[in-house]
Amino acid sequence: MPLPLSGLLVVSLEQAVAAPMCTCRLADAGARVIKVERPEGDFARYYDKLAVPRAAMAGKLAATAGERAAPASPPPFTGEGQGGGTQKSSHVQAHPLPNPFPQAGEGADRARGEGAHRASGEEEQGESAYFVWLNRGKESLVLDLARADDKALLAAMLAKADVFVQNKPGAVAKLGFALEELRRAHPRLVICSISGYGEDGPYAARKAYDMLVQAESGLASVTGGPEAPARVGVSVCDIAAGMNAYEAILAALYARERSGEGAAISISMFDAMAEWMAVPLIQFEGGAPPKRMGLAHTSIAPYGAFKTADGADILISIQSDREWRVLAEKVLGDTALAADPAFATNVERVKRRSETDARVARGVRRHRGGGADAKA
Repeated sequence: MPLPLSGLLVVSLEQAVAAPMCTCRLADAGARVIKVERPEGDFARYYDKLAVPRAAMAGKLAATAGERAAPASPPPFTGEGQGGGTQKSSHVQAHPLPNPFPQAGEGADRARGEGAHRASGEEEQGESAYFVWLNRGKESLVLDLARADDKALLAAMLAKADVFVQNKPGAVAKLGFALEELRRAHPRLVICSISGYGEDGPYAARKAYDMLVQAESGLASVTGGPEAPARVGVSVCDIAAGMNAYEAILAALYARERSGEGAAISISMFDAMAEWMAVPLIQFEGGAPPKRMGLAHTSIAPYGAFKTADGADILISIQSDREWRVLAEKVLGDTALAADPAFATNVERVKRRSETDARVARGVRRHRGGGADAKA
């Protein structure tokens, strides 16, 4: 059974995390995704060398590689996609990841493989964890867009594409691929531009990094313990922007089925985090700005880690008053607490957070690790 986006062609000028997250999801859904890289490659290739196939899987991967990999010579762009361009044919062929690494300047189908472009004599180890995670199922093509022939090659690809993703909107426009011109030339094309802070305004030209957006959006101010703000341990701003882009592209493709028209989509990392920070903002405006509480929750109690008799940490997250009654009766062994109106609702428990946590902690200490498991 074909995947939902089978038959669609996605061309993406991308690097790092946000745009690759988006196009990875499109590839997972069946689209043919061609990742265009600069001659030096996506810099996410060089984050680390930690992605090494497990020894136990090596034989299986080798045995099934022929079944799972894309063809060594994918079909040309003639007839690819459902885009509305006028280009009738092209000899352009991208290559599936992984592939050997040719040198830049070898012509129209210079391909980039899964391995990073290493300096002469550098020992080959693993691949970048981020790159392996976000670029599965794609093909990769190296283009130097300072060259006229490579710009012409990208133009030929866009004439056949259904979706064009880019995460450097201003830079791409300067190279001759302005949004307005692409929309006129290819009215069915869905264009998604991903930036840090939007495409206009005082921050439009600023570089955006996940940690900066976590801080500027306020996310870091509600993350960590009371002693200091903290960064969320994964690149949530990039991931959120990539998922927003994926969602918006799906909506645009659905709309195109009815209208025949493509779309111009603008996604920013900051906007993605601003949406996520809506509740802390509402709380702040309501006079109760959230505080950093580690594993605890500003709006729910009990919520956090509690130690058993043998020092094990048990995570408790009570989401409803019914769950609270079950916890009090079956885990804490305190039927009076379950019936006490001072703790009957979450609002009352949050008001008495210290006492609530103390009562739960005493009850959990009655158990040894693994023995405080109750299903509400």
